[in-house]
Amino acid sequence: MSEIRVESFSPGESPIEAFFELPQRVEGLNDNQAGAEQVGTRALLNPDNTFFRNADARSFVALRGDTAVGRLTAYHNRILPLERLRYGLIGLFACENDPIPARALVGQASEWLRERDLEAIRGPMAGDIWHRWRFMTRGFDKTPFPGEPRQPEYYPGLFTACGFAPVRTYSTKLITDLEAQLKLLSMASALNAKRGYTFRNISEANWEEDLGYVYELCRHSFATTWSVSESTYEEFFDIYNRWLQRVGSDGIILACDSEGSVVGLGLAIVAPEDTLNIRTVAVLPYVGGFGLGQAIVAEHYRRAIAAGLKQVHHCLMGPNTPPQFWDHGLGHVTREYTMYERGIGG
Repeated sequence: MSEIRVESFSPGESPIEAFFELPQRVEGLNDNQAGAEQVGTRALLNPDNTFFRNADARSFVALRGDTAVGRLTAYHNRILPLERLRYGLIGLFACENDPIPARALVGQASEWLRERDLEAIRGPMAGDIWHRWRFMTRGFDKTPFPGEPRQPEYYPGLFTACGFAPVRTYSTKLITDLEAQLKLLSMASALNAKRGYTFRNISEANWEEDLGYVYELCRHSFATTWSVSESTYEEFFDIYNRWLQRVGSDGIILACDSEGSVVGLGLAIVAPEDTLNIRTVAVLPYVGGFGLGQAIVAEHYRRAIAAGLKQVHHCLMGPNTPPQFWDHGLGHVTREYTMYERGIGG
């Protein structure tokens, strides 16, 4: 078997086209999926992306002979929150089921991050939590919901072979008794109704203005979330405008206070046709503490029941975050997703 060599490029340098072509072959993507993956990846690595105002990146391609067999991108995000160690990130990983190219890629990325005085590596994460991150580690037999992390089942094993260890697990719960769950949320719903909070859909007529509210909600609500860093409005708009257009206005609920100011967000998407997937709940910090997030979720449930939906996913919940407990044991975990870490030296 021929040896592995690794080539690389940074944003602004001539890209290696095999980097963008590899996922279709390795992950079995159809043409539409591969096209969307390429568009998103090129946007992430575009040197004009405002993410690179505070970050550097280098992308690596492992080749066996003339055939690309693996890829990943290393990130130095200079505004990641300070922790016990200084973390670099790796993301956009794709690889054949072979630890040899995986180790070669991680080794090269590790050396590049070490040169920037970083001490440990976290992944998979393409820059921060606003981008692609997490491996699915349980639930491969389930139909994906829109935007769910999904990759070949063997990828986590390759990370383990490269010296990574699991550090944080996220989960998705399935609720099938919608009426019972709505009842559990009813106290918070009634309290916030008395406080004067109302709900409306994002406005298609004033889309950009409302998207500005969504940006402010997300940046403030998730400001202390693990591995988050500040996102510019330009980058947020570029990423989430496409995604929210796909979700559609019916799936985007804005919570308003008694003066009509937008103070909360609930984002959900129906897929398949009998299932609601609640993806994001965010409230401004100054209105927290009175169950507004639960009231937003209750509004989603009321609409789901009225539409005749049969089940709800509470999606991608972090460990020990409040939404993990809103079901009071009514739901059950059907999918899990994991983040990994290792030292720079392995």
